[in-house]
Amino acid sequence: MTFPRAPLTRRGYSEEPVHNALRRCAAALTALAEENDRLRADMQRHRDWIRANNIGDSGTVPTGVPTVDAVLQQARAQQSAEQTVFAAREQARTMLRAARAQAEALLQQMQERDGQATDEEEAERLISYLRQIAQSLTVTADQYATKHTGPATPTPVGSRQGT
Repeated sequence: MTFPRAPLTRRGYSEEPVHNALRRCAAALTALAEENDRLRADMQRHRDWIRANNIGDSGTVPTGVPTVDAVLQQARAQQSAEQTVFAAREQARTMLRAARAQAEALLQQMQERDGQATDEEEAERLISYLRQIAQSLTVTADQYATKHTGPATPTPVGSRQGT
């Protein structure tokens, strides 16, 4: 902040701008102190709720409310599952592209060797076979993705059978 100098008859700064700045600082400090008190009260209320519900105590009986560690572990597991599904899909796509490229190469090879499509029945069988492989890879990838990306409903701690 900058303040204007006092008139020539006085030393230092003009009093009114300094007092205004001090008032603004006091108001901001009061607002911050009130917010700090409110946040402390909220934090204490949350601590009391956590203690009342036995959350995070290692020696207590589970209440059905998941702990922070359980939620984080589930999030990591979900992320790992999604990465695995993504990798499986990418691998299936790569295999499908390779199968298609191989089919094209075989067809081109056969056409070059024979000069014409004299053995069309064999080519059709090969195309059919390669299409079946591609379809099988697609179905397998979709089944894997469906299996590993099912409904992501969290299982609350202590609610599983047998625990």
